[in-house]
Amino acid sequence: MKRSGSKFAVISIFVTTLLSSVIGGFATLDARNSDLNRIDQALNTVVSRVNTYPEEAISAAILTVEEESLDLTLSLVTQEGVETIINESHLIYPGMTDLGLVRKGLPGAISVEAASPYRFRSVSIAGGDFLVVASSLDQLNQNFKSNLRNLGLFTTVADALAIFFSIYFLRRHNRGLDAQALERMQKFLGDASHELRTPLTVIKGYNEMLSKGQFTEFADQARAFSRVNSEIERMESLIHDLLLLAELGESKPVDFQEVDFDELVMAHVNDFTVLNKERDVKTSIPNDCTVNGSREHLNRLIQNCLSNIVRHTPASAPVAISLKTLGKRAELIIEDGGPGLPESAYGTEIKTMNRFDPSRSRESGGSGLGLSIIAAIVQEHKGALKLSKSKLGGLAISIEIPV
Repeated sequence: MKRSGSKFAVISIFVTTLLSSVIGGFATLDARNSDLNRIDQALNTVVSRVNTYPEEAISAAILTVEEESLDLTLSLVTQEGVETIINESHLIYPGMTDLGLVRKGLPGAISVEAASPYRFRSVSIAGGDFLVVASSLDQLNQNFKSNLRNLGLFTTVADALAIFFSIYFLRRHNRGLDAQALERMQKFLGDASHELRTPLTVIKGYNEMLSKGQFTEFADQARAFSRVNSEIERMESLIHDLLLLAELGESKPVDFQEVDFDELVMAHVNDFTVLNKERDVKTSIPNDCTVNGSREHLNRLIQNCLSNIVRHTPASAPVAISLKTLGKRAELIIEDGGPGLPESAYGTEIKTMNRFDPSRSRESGGSGLGLSIIAAIVQEHKGALKLSKSKLGGLAISIEIPV
């Protein structure tokens, strides 16, 4: 038991550190790249102005440097390699060592490691000479190091909180935890780690490529940042669903109250109909259907049922929603005309992290825990859940809740 508790704490710290490092590292690199883009924009502005006014190249360059908010160094390099500083900045500028380095800056900005690192661009002017415009990277590097220190501090605090909450929840949970429950928790953690691995791998890959400057075009960088952001959102959705499942799995009693189930269902149906105008939505929802339960969790139950339809069925697939009272139980049936589940899934017990078709949620961006959350909420209300083939051709979810 103690060994399992220690393992849980280690996994919690590992996941916390990994998430903090990946997300924080991405944010830090994003800030550095933004600063670098700002420098490149200033250098490119000077070069563009010189190319626009080639007859007055030096005057145009001086005027543009003075207009820029960044502190820039401007120099003239003759075709013989003699350099003259035209505008000085706080940069400790070592000068161009040879014309080969000057020519490297013609296509675009490049960074030079020196006692005072800098980034420069060059542009050819009349007579075979060159103008070189440079900006110091000292402030950029200082900001980057400061952000890394802040990231380290944040990760340390996050790990401390992870240890605290791991100990707190383990102590509470271990009071009534038997061997079977512990085995389920270990499987849950293993599955959660597996589900997080895919988006983390994608983020790590793009993070490495961005940090190595493999994306030179702005459009490619934008696409990379967009891809990383989508994976972060996917992780956030997964973590949110994992926390809800953990909450539903706790043994503490939930304050139930009388809930107007028909009004709750109808509110979600109205929203669903408005947002899915292409669907033929048929409803049969009588008045005065009251159940005893958690309004918040029942809201999430209906939301997940309808969200699954949006994610996994064509936009024009028909939907049928009915509610009726059977003795002391209310039965909610939600059907769709989508592809449904594999035949082997109907009648299968829904377990935590269960995915009947693993590709469905990954392709649609979902966490894959929708049916698991539905099953947990139904179990919390001492109800019954059944999955079957719908007469519309897709999936029929039948939910019974005590009234």
